[in-house]
Order: sequence, then structure tokens, then C-alpha cells
Amino acid sequence: MNKEKVIPTISEEINERIDIIEDEVNKQSGVLKKKIDVFYSGWRKFAFKDDIINIAIGMIIATSFKNLVNSLVVDIITPCLIGFGVGANTEDLFIILREGSSNETYNTLIQAKEDGAVTLNYGLFLHVFIDLIFVSIILYLMMRLIDKIQKEMHEEMKKLED
Repeated sequence: MNKEKVIPTISEEINERIDIIEDEVNKQSGVLKKKIDVFYSGWRKFAFKDDIINIAIGMIIATSFKNLVNSLVVDIITPCLIGFGVGANTEDLFIILREGSSNETYNTLIQAKEDGAVTLNYGLFLHVFIDLIFVSIILYLMMRLIDKIQKEMHEEMKKLED
């Protein structure tokens, strides 16, 4: 008979401890859920602000605009200058400072480099310099055009408001 009293007492104690543990787990998970919800809502407000989305769109457009201007300079303006001026690819303009192993005449910079010649690559510098000048000129002209269009649109909006 004594055994019957001991066994229910131990199982009751175990059930009480399990209930306490379950309550504590539920309480802690509720606190954690609140913290996660606060963090998530704060992050969502930050990540999806109109300003950030506008900046992202602006960066995408700026990259496309950069590619457009570079293509205009590299593919259209520079070949025209080379065709009317130097008559060769500016990247292949170089001075040999020390000849390579074969002591041959080099037609291109690649040939000179492959032979191990030491070269002063003023053509590459000219190419980069021409790119800089024309990219900056084209950007300036495009910004003036954009400003002009914005002013005209602003004036039209004022006329419509009046």
C-alpha cells in the first residue's frame, strides 16, 4: 500500500514540473516572437522606404546611362577620331624601351608584350584620356538637355495650374 501512495506523488510532481516548463517555454517563445516581429517590421519599413527604392532605380538607370555614354564614345566618337586623325588604333601606339628576345619589329602592343619587350604605352593613355574628355562632354550636354526639358515641363505645369 505504501508503494501506491509514492507512485502517484512522483507522477503528480512530474506533471507539475512539466506544466511549469511548458508555461516557461510558451512565455519565452511569446517574448521571442514579439522581438522578431519588432525587428521584422522595423527592417521592412527601412528596406522598402520610397527613398531606398528610388535610389535603387536611380542606380539601375545610371548604370544603363553610363553604358550608353561609354558605347557612344568608344564605338562611335573614338573610331571617327582615329579614322580622321591617327589612322591606327590608339591602343597600339607605343615606344619600345627595351626590345624583346627576338629583336623583331612589332606592329601591335600585343606582339611586343608577347616577345617580352618593355614598352611605354602612350596610346593606352591617349585612349583613356579621350574617353574621359568625351564622356564628360557628353554627360554635360545630356544634363543640360535634361535640365531644359525639366524647366519646360515645370513651366507647362505652372500654366496648367493657373
